[in-house]
Amino acid sequence: MADNPFTLETPCEKPAPVPEPETIDVPPVAPVPDYLREEPVALLSNEQLGRLGQSNRLRELLKNEGLRKMIGMIDSSENPEYLLDRSRKENQLFMEFSEEILAVVGREPGQTGAEQVLEAMGMGKKV
Repeated sequence: MADNPFTLETPCEKPAPVPEPETIDVPPVAPVPDYLREEPVALLSNEQLGRLGQSNRLRELLKNEGLRKMIGMIDSSENPEYLLDRSRKENQLFMEFSEEILAVVGREPGQTGAEQVLEAMGMGKKV
């Protein structure tokens, strides 16, 4: 058997399976009637956006891949308010991130609702 170069003397180990990404069940949002829809407006001023871009603390926090995935999940959700509230309650890093955003843009940290945090994150209401 050693003469055959294609025969392995020791069995190959199978690679470990890659875990599936975590998904969160999000309750559906009732459709908004046309007469209640608002026109999209700029949520943050250019000055506030500039301050967010200059924040070393936010840059440091955003190095965390899990945090970036969570932000993407919230931003692409049909019900971002639900995911935002849940993330702020269940994830200390996300809570720290959202409080830092509020502080940088001049909002009162710890005393705001989900809508204000979404607005400060540049997400706002989906219409």
